[in-house]
Amino acid sequence: MSQDVLNTQLPPGTDADLVIREARRRQRRRRRLTGLAVAVVLAGTVGVTVGLQSPGQSPLSRPRPMPAAPASVPLALPGPIPHSVRTTLLMWPVGYPAFGPHMWPPAYVDDLATGHLSQRHKLAFAGGDYRPYLVRAGRWLVYVGGGGAMAIRDNLKGRPRELGRTPFFAPAASSGHIWLERIRGYFGAGGRASVWQVSVRSGHGGPVIDLPHGSQLVAGTRAGLLLDVPQGHDFSLALWHPGGAPRLLPYAPRSDDGLDVSSRLVAYGTGCRDHTTVRNDYYPTCQVLRVYDVVTGRVRSLGTPPGTAGWMPLGIGVTHAIAPGGRMIAAYAATLPLSRDRGQDRLFVLRLGGIGGAPRAVPSSAAILIPRTAWSADGSWLFYQGRGGHLWAYQASSGRVRASGTPCCGYAVMVAFPGTHR
Repeated sequence: MSQDVLNTQLPPGTDADLVIREARRRQRRRRRLTGLAVAVVLAGTVGVTVGLQSPGQSPLSRPRPMPAAPASVPLALPGPIPHSVRTTLLMWPVGYPAFGPHMWPPAYVDDLATGHLSQRHKLAFAGGDYRPYLVRAGRWLVYVGGGGAMAIRDNLKGRPRELGRTPFFAPAASSGHIWLERIRGYFGAGGRASVWQVSVRSGHGGPVIDLPHGSQLVAGTRAGLLLDVPQGHDFSLALWHPGGAPRLLPYAPRSDDGLDVSSRLVAYGTGCRDHTTVRNDYYPTCQVLRVYDVVTGRVRSLGTPPGTAGWMPLGIGVTHAIAPGGRMIAAYAATLPLSRDRGQDRLFVLRLGGIGGAPRAVPSSAAILIPRTAWSADGSWLFYQGRGGHLWAYQASSGRVRASGTPCCGYAVMVAFPGTHR
C-alpha cells in the first residue's frame, strides 16, 4: 500500500532516520517500477498490434492474431487453454499508459471459457505508484480510480462506484470486505495512518483505527493486521492487534521482500540481496522463501532451486502467487549467471500442503524481471508469460501446459476471477 507519503519539502524537526528509511524504500521501489514501466510500454506495443482489425471484424475475438515468428525458427505453441478452466482474466493497461481528464488506457478482459478477448474502458484506473492497484473482495473488484477507491462487480456490469476518497486500500480477511487507509501528515514528523474496514456491497464502514506511528497497512489476516513498520534503517513486516505492539514476522523480513499474502498465509524472502542492472532496474534475490501460517505459527522454508541465484519476491500487492485455498504457491527465481544488463528469471511452483516436495520448474517460463502471474478460480491452473510473449497455463497436478494468443504479461494489473463475462 505504497505511494509517495513524503513530500519534497519536509517540515522543521523531521526525524532524519525516518526520512532516510523512507527514501531508501522509495528508491528501491522506483527502480523496480522503472522495469515495470518498460514492460507496460512493451505490452502496449503488442496490444496496439493485436488491436488492428479489418472492417466488419469484431474486435479481439477469435481467431486471435499471433506475432509472426522468424521463418527459420517457427513458433510452436501447445494446445489451447481448455474452456473448462472457466476463468476470466483482467489485464491492465493496454496501449501506452497515457492519462488525462477523460483519457486512460483500457484493460484486456480474457474470457477463457468462451475464448473471447475484449478491451474495456469502464475501469478508469488512476495513474500513479500504487500497491496494490486492484484487489478482489468476494465477487467485487476494488481498484484505484480517479476519485479514490472504486468498486465494480467482477462481471464488470453496472457502473463503478466510489468506496472512499483515498487511493490506499488493502485486502481484508473477511470475504466481500476491504480495508481503506488514510495518511495524515509526514511520517517523519508525527504523521500517522488510520484504517477502517468497509463492506464492498453496502459501502458501510466500521470504526476508524489509528495505526502505530510510521507504519502502513499491508493486509488484514486471521491473526490481526499485517503492517509495514520501521525497523532499524529499513521497514519490516509485522502483525498487530489494536492496543498492542507490532510483532515482527519470523526472521524479520524486509517489507520489500514480501511476495504475497492471503487471510492465513504470508510469503516472503529472507537472506536477500539487492541488484541493480545497467538500466537502473532493481531486483532482489533471496536465499530462502518463507511461507508463514499466521494461525498455527508454522513456517515453511524453501531453499533456492538448483541452478538459480535466489528467489525474486516482487513485493506484496504486485502479483498473485498464493493459489486459492493456499495449497500451492508460484514464485520466480533469478537464473544464473546474474547479468548486469538485465535480470532474468524462471517460474517455479511449490506445494504447501502435505509432504510438499521440491520446487517444480514451470515449462517455458523464462522472463525478464517483473512478470505477472495469476491462478484460476479453483486454484488448479497457473497463468503466466510463456514463450513468444503469450499467455500460457500450467496445470500443477498433471504438469500439462496450454497456451493462448493473448499478449502477456507486462501489466501493472493481472487478476483472475470465476465465471463467463460477455
